[in-house]
Amino acid sequence: MIVKHHTCDKCQSKNIVKNGKNRSGTQTYKCKDCGGYGVLDSKQPGRTVDKEALAKAYRERQSQRATGRIFNVSHFFVQTVLKKSP
Repeated sequence: MIVKHHTCDKCQSKNIVKNGKNRSGTQTYKCKDCGGYGVLDSKQPGRTVDKEALAKAYRERQSQRATGRIFNVSHFFVQTVLKKSP
């Protein structure tokens, strides 16, 4: 028998329990330690955007929408990255 031990994404605790399913039918979990909710095996791929290169491209006089088109992200994501970058 194969047993998988999952951990919470936020606090890395192993104290998680099943908590129903979301609209797409994926199992959701709740962490008993931090109270966080989430999906362990998401069907959507994560973003792999170089945030430093995105900020540098914006500083080279590109608009936020143009930078978003270059990196294939929304201009709202570009705004978020620019707010967090020094």
